[in-house]
Amino acid sequence: MQNSTNMRILELLRFLYERTDENHPATVSDIIAHLNGKGIQAVRQTVYADTNALIDAGIDIVVVKSTQNQYFMGSRPFEYPELKMLTDAVASSKIISAKKSEELVQKLCRLTSTHQAEQLQKFAALSSRVKPHNEKVYYIIDNIQTAIGNHQQIRFQYYEYTQEKRKS
Repeated sequence: MQNSTNMRILELLRFLYERTDENHPATVSDIIAHLNGKGIQAVRQTVYADTNALIDAGIDIVVVKSTQNQYFMGSRPFEYPELKMLTDAVASSKIISAKKSEELVQKLCRLTSTHQAEQLQKFAALSSRVKPHNEKVYYIIDNIQTAIGNHQQIRFQYYEYTQEKRKS
């Protein structure tokens, strides 16, 4: 019984985190339908008790009281405008490869609801900046920043390349 209660509360939290935001709240009926779709039995009273337990545990769940209460995640690690700014920075960066940019945008999208994640992906797709093909740039920058942080000397070796991409 305890295990099913834990699973129900965890799935409720996951649902609220992934599927709700201030523009897309969920009703108790929505929550029950989702839980039942996952094979988890729930009734109105358990949803009320579980959301109250999450709120008591410090999870910021906003309850809009009405004839049909609506619930959504209140705060997240990043606000949506912050995620838009970070997504734009990643998508428009000319030092991050297209593949790494896509991976980073996907990770940023996991920090918000699916509705807002769709908007972030559309926003990122608007960037038409030329991207490098070198995946190592990401790690090279990390090594440079680590060396600077450790007050280590950095040495660069410059080359010129031909059009065939050979060192001259």
